[in-house]
Amino acid sequence: MMAIFQVFKSSNKNQYYYLLKATGNSQLILSCEGFASKQSCLDGIKFIITNAADEHTFVRSDSYLRYTFEAKDSEGNVIARSENYTSIGPREQVMDLIKTDAPLALIQDLT
Repeated sequence: MMAIFQVFKSSNKNQYYYLLKATGNSQLILSCEGFASKQSCLDGIKFIITNAADEHTFVRSDSYLRYTFEAKDSEGNVIARSENYTSIGPREQVMDLIKTDAPLALIQDLT
C-alpha cells in the first residue's frame, strides 16, 4: 500500500496541517498539530520521512480500548499523532505501514 502526505491550510485557524493517508482506501494514518507556516509543516513531513524507520521516533500510549502513538522529535515535541485504536494489533500495523511507506510517500499540496 502506498501513502500520500496532504498539506492544507485551515481557514478558521490560519494554520497549516498535514495528513498521511493510504492511497488505496484514503485511510487516515497520521495527522499533525497546526503549524504557523507552510515551511514548518513541510519540515514536519520531512521529519516523519527521515525518521520513520527509527523506533525511538514513536511513543506508544496504552489504556483501556485506547491505543495510540505519537511521533516526537529528540526534544520531545509532538510532530504527529495517530488515530485511536481499540487494540494493539491495528496500531502496530499502522506504525509498520508508516515505517515502510512514509519515506516513499508523495506530498500533495492542497493550499
